Amino acid sequence: MDSVAVRDSRFGGAGVVFIALLLLLSSCSLEKQKLDPQQQHVESMMAILAQVQKNLGRIQQKEAVVERLSSGIEGKESQNIERVGKDIAASIRFIDSTLVASKNLVKKLEEENKSSSYRVESLDRLVSELQLAINTKDGEVNALKGNVQKLNKQLSSLMATVDVLDEYIQDQEVQLYTVYYIAGTFDELVSKGILVPINPLEKFFGSDYRLASDFNVKLFKKVDMVETRDLFFDKPLKSLKIVTPHTTGSYELVGGKTSSLLLIRDENAFWQKSRCLVIVTE
Repeated sequence: MDSVAVRDSRFGGAGVVFIALLLLLSSCSLEKQKLDPQQQHVESMMAILAQVQKNLGRIQQKEAVVERLSSGIEGKESQNIERVGKDIAASIRFIDSTLVASKNLVKKLEEENKSSSYRVESLDRLVSELQLAINTKDGEVNALKGNVQKLNKQLSSLMATVDVLDEYIQDQEVQLYTVYYIAGTFDELVSKGILVPINPLEKFFGSDYRLASDFNVKLFKKVDMVETRDLFFDKPLKSLKIVTPHTTGSYELVGGKTSSLLLIRDENAFWQKSRCLVIVTE
């Protein structure tokens, strides 16, 4: 099979606007101990922008992996072809999920900026260019899938692939990649047996509740840790509290007036201490 061409995505004007926003952010007074609302809005938008840029970089890397794996596959031994087929399928799955996550982030970015009283007008142009870049990348990925489907008959039996990939992953890797999360008010989580109230004496240590020693994980939403790199909540940032232990620096909470995003920067580090995520919304 001819090697799959991977195009080097550039953002041109979008990069200029991105730098301008960085300058706007840095111009805010460094002497303020607390961020003013306008700076909070700008930082929230910048965090989402950075995540989209990172996602597009990840997609570029995975496209290069597919190109490398698919090159000269006809000459490989049968056992190697099977492994290569699975690696290509997993890479395509990662690209698909990352594209979906990026589209959702850009949509949220546009909505938050337009609804904010501190709207950054130059951000509207950047959103449009990001949407164009993602749509272009979407077309490239579809072409990539078409080329993968043209691999010889040795691979085609393994690559009934993109359509049945989810079933394959569930059978082979469910224990490795499955994680769980739940969000709700204190009363809701207590009623489900996830949290338990503490006695008055324990409150002196700064908490009003703790995790139950045992709970029904079937009440949680089951997700794939590789696919799930952002979680949306229709609550302001100040209303969210993560109860379970997760590695500092592996995630970031950003938000506007009416909604928030949990951005998972490093999924392996984030889920290392707890494969269950519990968030109290008040």
